[in-house]
Amino acid sequence: MIPVILAGGSGTRFWPLSRRDEPKQLLSILGDHSSMIEETILRLGPMTTKERPVFVVCRPDLVEPTLDVLKTDAKLEFIEEPVARNTGPAIALATAHLEALYGDEPVAFFPADHFIAGQKGFEQCLTLAAHRATEGAIVTLGIPPSRPETGYGYIECTRELTGGSAPEAHPVEAFIEKPDAPLALEYLKAGRYLWNSGIFIFCPSTLWAELRRQQPELSEKFDAIRNCFTTDPTSPTIGELFTEVASISIDYAVMEGAERVEVIPALFRWSDVGHWGALHEVIDTDDRENIVAADALVDECDRCVLFSRGSSRLIAASGLQDLIIVDTPDALLVLPRERAQRVKELVALLRDKDRLDLL
Repeated sequence: MIPVILAGGSGTRFWPLSRRDEPKQLLSILGDHSSMIEETILRLGPMTTKERPVFVVCRPDLVEPTLDVLKTDAKLEFIEEPVARNTGPAIALATAHLEALYGDEPVAFFPADHFIAGQKGFEQCLTLAAHRATEGAIVTLGIPPSRPETGYGYIECTRELTGGSAPEAHPVEAFIEKPDAPLALEYLKAGRYLWNSGIFIFCPSTLWAELRRQQPELSEKFDAIRNCFTTDPTSPTIGELFTEVASISIDYAVMEGAERVEVIPALFRWSDVGHWGALHEVIDTDDRENIVAADALVDECDRCVLFSRGSSRLIAASGLQDLIIVDTPDALLVLPRERAQRVKELVALLRDKDRLDLL
């Protein structure tokens, strides 16, 4: 199995700490001194051979910043996206490149900025996924839900999941968009729904067959790109062709309409750490459930996030509940935890007001 890290983040959900030239995966926000992409690289090391690198898909301008934050001496190879075209074309580009190098070996794609704990269970799930991929399936890893979460997409299985100590692959009935709260509660009670982790494993031949069936225009472009990788992997034609493809997610392009998709319920702890409010899922708190990563004076506060980076100011807080405060040298963010996902909208407002200096 060939591990590939998708590192195309644009730096919106963890603003003001994350920016376009320093997106979330390059930050160390989980209470240690390693960036999130480095944690991902270290996690995937056992999944490849000593002779092979871990592959990273990202924008050309993020190659050097990524190398700058890495402390590991792991062998890496970057696959550069000429332009941003969402996860569908990014995954197809990497698959074409790797097919030219290694043939029809299973390829596994991982987000660069997720939290995973439980390496043994993680590896067990991937071992089964690689086997199922060689049998012709597109495989994804699903997360057993612990709450009626409205911020994740869901995967519906054909039957109720009972759980167990060994990984199992189940046929996928449907991929479902983020539900409202009542529907999320129904999914939790039903016992046959999983959170979509955004991890996918398949053989190149399976991807090309699905693209030909579901996305013929995209398939035609990538047939030409595959030919370039085979004959001249440095050809500028690859970038020219890639700029012409439509922007589409892998979910819409392939997963939702694929003929054979299987899901393996995770035997590990997972979070996509999708916003400031999600830090409580992965970072230890004080005795009043606060996360304090700042020079701060905290008086009778509950369930707050106080985070500072690069700022010399003291944060003094008293009598606050469920509030997020993030201080940086040029911007201060303050909002309720329940509105943590609105940071993306704040970034859009800054763009509308032409405050590109803060993005």
